[in-house]
Amino acid sequence: MDELIIHEFRPLFLTLDRIGPFRTLHTMDFTDDQQHACNFYMMVSANGLGKTTALEIFTCMVDMMGKREVESYGHEDLDRKGGRAQLDFWLRVHWQGRDRAVVLSVIAGTLGEDVVLQPWSEDLLSRNSAESWHLSGFRSPVVGRYENIGSRKDDLLQDLAATIRAATQDAPIKSFNLPSFHLPTVLYFSAYRDIPSVSDDHCEPGRSGAASMQRPISEPSHWNYRPLHAFDAHSTRWEDSLDHLLVWLKWLDNGSFEKAQELVNKQVFDDTPKILKGVRKVPPEAQVDAGNGEMHRLDRLSSGEKSLVHLFLRIAAHSTANTVILIDEMDTHLHIRWAHRLYNALEKLVLDHPGFTIIMTTHSTEILRRFSAAMKIEREGLHLGGELIEEKELV
Repeated sequence: MDELIIHEFRPLFLTLDRIGPFRTLHTMDFTDDQQHACNFYMMVSANGLGKTTALEIFTCMVDMMGKREVESYGHEDLDRKGGRAQLDFWLRVHWQGRDRAVVLSVIAGTLGEDVVLQPWSEDLLSRNSAESWHLSGFRSPVVGRYENIGSRKDDLLQDLAATIRAATQDAPIKSFNLPSFHLPTVLYFSAYRDIPSVSDDHCEPGRSGAASMQRPISEPSHWNYRPLHAFDAHSTRWEDSLDHLLVWLKWLDNGSFEKAQELVNKQVFDDTPKILKGVRKVPPEAQVDAGNGEMHRLDRLSSGEKSLVHLFLRIAAHSTANTVILIDEMDTHLHIRWAHRLYNALEKLVLDHPGFTIIMTTHSTEILRRFSAAMKIEREGLHLGGELIEEKELV
């Protein structure tokens, strides 16, 4: 296998057909007016018009990357209802001794002999500054059958898939979280970003260290390199908690905890008296300094603070040099002040990390108004784009 290094990884288009409210062919364009891949993108619509569906399909497509076979796509419309989708990425890679820009299209769903929804012509490749097109993914022309359509003659595609598979199986602890780790990952955050208290139902009250004994320090469920990490609503189980993640990072003693701590304090608690202080041993959990000498747990934060801490702890722990962050309903359960704070933090995140792309949805008219104004002002390092999904487009 030739060594393959990814310098850039950006989504370009997501094409949906017969999926959710998208009953006819619909393409979401993640590029700006100059056909540059956006790094800050917003989707807006009323409820029920497909914002969440689009993000869910995006995650299903990414989850196939590197796999030799799949038993399901993980979405009912793709698996059982005849839906089909195509997700196009722009990659700048170093391969076979030189740098090159290429387009990777991932496909899924019920497709016939024509396995693509949006073919890439030489002219379209040229307009996107790409030299070649590479087709990957799976199709199910018959219910229950999933056919890998990755070309066996495509050496670059084979090397990419093999590199991803090797990293998911063999990546040493935390090596993927270094700035030099190039493989792409997608972090998907559902609209539910609470931090519930950790349940110690099996601990005996009054027993010294009982909580500690019921909270073993072990590898968290989301760990090592994956093309996709999907974060749904948190359970109260210790194994799934952010406290466990932070204790694990501290236990590694390799700078990972300090990185997460710095990002949270910078993006969430800046200009406030609070800081993420550290973790304690009994019971093992994170400690927040409220600024008045009082320490408290993560679950004692306000709803807005918990939403932001959830996001930025996961980003700090699971991102790579090329990370796509999908945030559904970025303003959900947030006071408008916290929504603007999150907007500021995400904007700063992509400016500080050139390999990051953020795609988010919102219902907030104030955030939309701010985003619309920002799109009219050119800023170095920011490539903004967005889509307003209207009901008339879906019929």
